[in-house]
Amino acid sequence: MPAATLTGVVALAFADASIVALALPAIYARFDTTIVGVSWVLTGYAVAVTAAAVALVIVRRWLPTRPLTMAGLALFAAGSAWCGLTGSLGGLFAGRVVQGIGAAALLSGALELLSAHVGRDRGRRLWSGAATAGLAVGPALGGALTEAFDWRVIFLAQVPVALLALGVLALSPTPALEPEPDVPATNPLWATAGYVTLFAGLVGALFLGVLLLVEIWRFSPLAAAFVMMALPAGTIIASRLTASAGPAVRVVGGTLALCTGLLGLAFLPAAGLAWAAVALFLCGAGFGVVARVLSAAAVPASAPIVRSGGSVVAAKHAGLVLGLVVIAPLLAGSLTDGAQQAVVTGTGVLLDARMPVQEKLRLALSVRDTFVGAPRGAVPDLAAAVDTTDRAEATTAVVEEVDHRLSAVLTRAFRPAFLAAAALALLTVLAAFAVRRPSMAYPRWRAGPTAVLAVLVLAGPALVAAEVAAGARDHGRYQETDPCAAPPDPYPGDGVDALVQRVAYSALHGAACELGMSRERFLLALAGQPGFADVDWDPPTVDRTVRAAVNKALDDAEQRGDVPAWTVSLVRAAVRSMPLEEILRIVGLR
Repeated sequence: MPAATLTGVVALAFADASIVALALPAIYARFDTTIVGVSWVLTGYAVAVTAAAVALVIVRRWLPTRPLTMAGLALFAAGSAWCGLTGSLGGLFAGRVVQGIGAAALLSGALELLSAHVGRDRGRRLWSGAATAGLAVGPALGGALTEAFDWRVIFLAQVPVALLALGVLALSPTPALEPEPDVPATNPLWATAGYVTLFAGLVGALFLGVLLLVEIWRFSPLAAAFVMMALPAGTIIASRLTASAGPAVRVVGGTLALCTGLLGLAFLPAAGLAWAAVALFLCGAGFGVVARVLSAAAVPASAPIVRSGGSVVAAKHAGLVLGLVVIAPLLAGSLTDGAQQAVVTGTGVLLDARMPVQEKLRLALSVRDTFVGAPRGAVPDLAAAVDTTDRAEATTAVVEEVDHRLSAVLTRAFRPAFLAAAALALLTVLAAFAVRRPSMAYPRWRAGPTAVLAVLVLAGPALVAAEVAAGARDHGRYQETDPCAAPPDPYPGDGVDALVQRVAYSALHGAACELGMSRERFLLALAGQPGFADVDWDPPTVDRTVRAAVNKALDDAEQRGDVPAWTVSLVRAAVRSMPLEEILRIVGLR
């Protein structure tokens, strides 16, 4: 019973580094923060665990194991309650720090207690396995709780678990603990450093994957949790099937699988759960393969349990901190640029839409109101903004197309952050230096585990190639219209409405060409939207822009045959000599 309890609390403490991931979008909107701000819900915990673990490595010899573990559980429970009841983002950060300090204490003590209960070798394996499983399963568990209840329940549910474990430890006898040898810790530098880069890369799958599924693709936390289960599934399956392959080969192969899984998330060709699940499975598989090797290399049998275990705890959470510090600001910047591009894309889709001009104007206002009314931190649900009972089927299709294009643009904005995560993870191959052995020390070569590893390594490039073939290269890319190359018949159709739109589009193209910008950006600048085009609307600029618009409209009308050539010549001569104010009055702009 104590061994099972200790294994469970180790899994819980490591799960807490990721369990809140699927609740981040809800926390994001609840506290009106930013991508970087909400990332500190994860970062604060990881920083606290890292700092406390390093401090415990230094002072651990003077702290008794059982009281340390129980004090850690008490602090962890208190921090969990604090997080679940707080009403501010600052309070949530503070609670996470308390949780992190408690987690470092209980993890340090639990490793030694497990070794005392079940033996050194088995205790290390249980501790390492629980750590890996907890971190991998955390997002799915948190997503299920968020969907069924609320994000606060994630923290409140941990309080009775921690208190129950505290009671079990208080009532259970503790076997005699072997004294720690008074020798320097012998865990290899490369193995410990490998944990840092491995976990830094894993942030891409956890933090970025969750935000993409819930915030951009707008799947429910439960659906996202189901997809995220591919990650722990890959971790468990791959680590077991490749366990008897050479350690250095596993480090290299697992790292490549993790990196190509992240590349698969970077080059998603559509908002499809199947693509994301396969990429996440590869991420989990690569992570599980490498983590199993590093757990043996970083905490070797000859090393002091407390000091080597504390170094591993610090290294894992330092990796999470590194990943979040690098990736969160990069994502925030990419999303800012992506949001601007999304507006340009939406404007272009509406301009190309085939519908009556009055319906187009109503739709534009509806889309604008949806953007304005969307909660902070949420992507506007444009399709849901259309009342299909009052609008034509074609209009609904246009709005769904705008919604699809916006989702694609914002999905593409995640690409730099996923690539950065892959670059961090790739550094883990250096850990192969920590697990090299003379050839006689390798386990007997077995075809099965090596073949599984080869399949994982080859599956990544195959996934990326399939995504590129499915359109990943251009997914989320929108080609703005060059107004100078626009055809004279910019809008097809018959009737007065089509004629009005053709004339308006011709004028729009002429004005945008004169100013050297796309028609989409010109229209946004004309509407007073900042950041899309730098136009100084002084009188000379307005004069030449208006005259260019009128001339282009006349030229196109003449080429289409809508107006006789002699009429165009007369109007052009009149416009040439007419004051600007009079032109604006005639076209209805004054």
